[in-house]
Amino acid sequence: MRNTPPIRLLLAALILLLPVAFAFTNGKEKEKDKKETQLTLIGDIEDSQCAFNVHSATRSHEAMIKQGVPGATDEKSCTLHCVKDMGGNFVLVVKNDVYRLDDQGYAEKFAGTRVKLTGTLDSRTHTLHIINIEDAK
Repeated sequence: MRNTPPIRLLLAALILLLPVAFAFTNGKEKEKDKKETQLTLIGDIEDSQCAFNVHSATRSHEAMIKQGVPGATDEKSCTLHCVKDMGGNFVLVVKNDVYRLDDQGYAEKFAGTRVKLTGTLDSRTHTLHIINIEDAK
């Protein structure tokens, strides 16, 4: 009979703490869901230099090509030139939005082309974690 009160107190404490523990865990899952969302976007694989106006005043390859930048004769060559020779990264441009891409090697295969990209979005860093890329039709 002496052990009865401590056991009851222990059980009462567990019963009170379980909802708190569950709410804490559930909150973390909701936070993660907000952080990364899977989506499919259609846009162009470009370079960060042109997309963020680092070397192009018009956010386009056209200006770079018209200026006669060596190695930039079309969309693909300009994109590759800006990444390989000017320190840029491959990005996905959808209208006025620019998304960073986590897999630069995969993105390089589609440099300068319109694509359909499926991935998860880390909204904190505005980075797409690529699941699949294919030519947009």
